[in-house]
This record gives sequence, C-alpha cells and structure tokens, in this order.
Amino acid sequence: MLLEQVAATILRYNMLPAGSRIGVAVSGGADSVCLLHILLRLGWPVHVLHVNHGLRGAESEGDERFVAKMAASLGAPFESCAGGLGAGNLEAAARARRLEYFQAARERLGLGAVATGHTRTDQAETVLFRAMRGSGPGGLAGVLPVTREGLVRPLLGVSRGEVRAWLAAEGLAWREDSSNGESRFARNRIRGEVLPLLESILPQATESLARLAGIAGEEEEYWRGEVERLWQPVEERPGVVILEAGVVAGLAPVVGRRVIRYAMERALGGCGSVTLEQVERVMALARRPEGRGKVMVAGGEVWRSFGWLRIGRAVEAPPVRVLVEESAYNEGRHRIDAGKAPMPWRYRAWQPGDCYQPVGADRPMKLKELFHRARVPSWDRRDWPMVLCEDRIVWSRRFGVAQWAMAGPRSRHIVDVREQGE
Repeated sequence: MLLEQVAATILRYNMLPAGSRIGVAVSGGADSVCLLHILLRLGWPVHVLHVNHGLRGAESEGDERFVAKMAASLGAPFESCAGGLGAGNLEAAARARRLEYFQAARERLGLGAVATGHTRTDQAETVLFRAMRGSGPGGLAGVLPVTREGLVRPLLGVSRGEVRAWLAAEGLAWREDSSNGESRFARNRIRGEVLPLLESILPQATESLARLAGIAGEEEEYWRGEVERLWQPVEERPGVVILEAGVVAGLAPVVGRRVIRYAMERALGGCGSVTLEQVERVMALARRPEGRGKVMVAGGEVWRSFGWLRIGRAVEAPPVRVLVEESAYNEGRHRIDAGKAPMPWRYRAWQPGDCYQPVGADRPMKLKELFHRARVPSWDRRDWPMVLCEDRIVWSRRFGVAQWAMAGPRSRHIVDVREQGE
C-alpha cells in the first residue's frame, strides 16, 4: 500500500525525470531509510547522499557508517559530505548547508533530482511553525513537493507513523537522532507537544494542515505567474533589485506583498525566514508619499530614496582610491591649482554639514543639496570621497573641484584629481 501511495505522489507531481539517476538524501533516520528502499523497489536508479554535520560526535559518525553500509548492501553509490556549520541558528545553518550540498551534487553527478524524506507529518509541523512565526500565505505552502532547485519529496502523501509501520513490517532498521528530543528546538516541541495535542482535539489535524499546505502551494504557483508577468524592476543585478516605490504602492496589497517577496527572493535568495511583518514594513516604506528610510529584513535590507526601493544585502561601499597626479593641462573640472591649495591634502568620506562651491555653481552648496539635485540615492552616499586642504573642501566625487581651487590659464603647479577607473 505504501509503495502505491508514493508512486501516486511521484506521478501526480511529475517528480522524477524518466531514465535519470536520483539522488536520495539519507540521514539514517526512519523517513530517509524508507524513501531509499521504496525508490529502489519502484525501479529508480539512486545515488545515496549523506551530510555529516558532526553535531553529535560519535553518534553522527555512527549515522554515516550506518548509511554507507546500507548503501553498499543495496548496491547503491554513496558519498558523504562534511557539514560544518558557522555561527547563528543551528537548524537554519544546517538546512542551508544541506541544500548547498544537494544542489552541487545534483550538478556534479548529473542527477535528475534529489529526493528528501519529508512526510505529511513534517508538512503539518512546518505549516504550524510558520503560522505561529507570522508567515503569510506563501509560507503556509510549507514543504513544496517539487522545488525550482531540483528537490522532490515523494513521501509527502504518507505520515510518519505509516513510514515506521512499513519499516517494522519489512524488518528494516534505522537510526534515531537523539537531538530530536531536545526541547530547545521549537520544531521538536511542535512535534512532541503541540501537534499531538491538536490531534487529541481533532484527529484529522495533521491531514488538514497538510491539505492546507497543498492548497496554498497551488495558489502561490498561480500568483507567482502573475507576479512574473508584472515584473518590471528599475534595475536588477546580482544581490540587488531596485523597484519604483510608487508602482509597488499602487498595487493591490495581495499583489504588492508578493512582488516584495519575489524581489527579496531574487536579491537575497531563499526567503523562508522573511515574515509577513517584515513584508508589511517594506510595503509601508513604499507607501510613504516622499522621503527616505530603511527597513532590515532577513538576509538584507530595504532602502527608500527618491521614489526607489533598493532590496539587497547590506550595502558595502566599494573601496575608493583617489588619484592625485601632476597635469600638463590647466583646464578641466578635475584640475586644481596647487598654489591656491598647497599640499599636503587629506582624504575623508563626506560628513553631514559639508558645504562647498563646485566649479560652475553660483554659490556654496551643502553636499546634501548636491546629492538631491543629482538624485544620488541614500545607499550610494556611504563613504562618498572628499579631498581637503586643511579644513577646506578641494574636490568631491562627481561634483568636482571647488571654485576657489580651480586651475586657470595662469596656474603653474596643476594637479589632476580623480577616482581610479575614471
């Protein structure tokens, strides 16, 4: 019966490309062991993939040996990846490391897909977790049956209890992860306390939550098509998307929120940790009639300036190198009379209150006014380079030489100032 249920799920979502080898993520736990055996019995050629995060010492090493031995007994190719983690949320870091490895393995080994052992019970737990964290409709889609990154979940149609019952009936062993009992992880408490309580009130709770995820997933797929049809960014490059704030603000909320999430996905990667509250803060930023501001979101930040929204990772100003060279010419907006502005000069980034009169201006102007006139957005102003003679501004990026220091026909010692690459 279980084999038929899994086969039906694979067929329904067209999960596995015909004739291709399938990567199977096997931790050694019941779900992944079940998945491996079922795919083999259904006739799929597999390649076993294991990630050893090393978080449980000897127990982690035992899991790896168990999976390697099982793969060898089944005649399946096996490889393991060290899953070292950095600082931060352990669960999130471990998940990101696994996804990175699975994508790399899929490309390197020419796998048609990588299958993971998520069950209907995992789906229900995910929906509960995201709803309590403040997710919007997109988050309620839970664990997707098929992802754009090539992951598939053939066990989504069966429960964790059905998996264990099948393994016991078949006499197949698996490993228990001792960390699954640690109450410090929110998911473990949902698994061990919250979901059982819900099922004691409504026996169909798990199935209903999983059904909700399926419906939400189908609706999100529809809305994604609508968002892609409307997608017209002002600018898009790796790690950055810039949108017209007015255009976003003019969309119906149900569309605007999805456009913001889509922009975050394209600029920041996966948006699993972005909450509805964060999306609403970005929408509020877009709806401002004018002005500027910044909102921090998971994985990055959103700036508002001059009617634009910049969505991307934290802005890091590129290193600036100002070149000062002797010049044989005495005309040009970058050329300075070193007799009027004797060296040594000093370099610093602009500061609020900075004011000077660039060549061609009719009066001294604050840098803030120059930025506004030139429509320099807030995120591009960091570390804006200035050259000073004592306390007087001699030159600045884009706006050029100060009127008082400009070289003229009678200048004898002329210096050219510019940024490297100009």
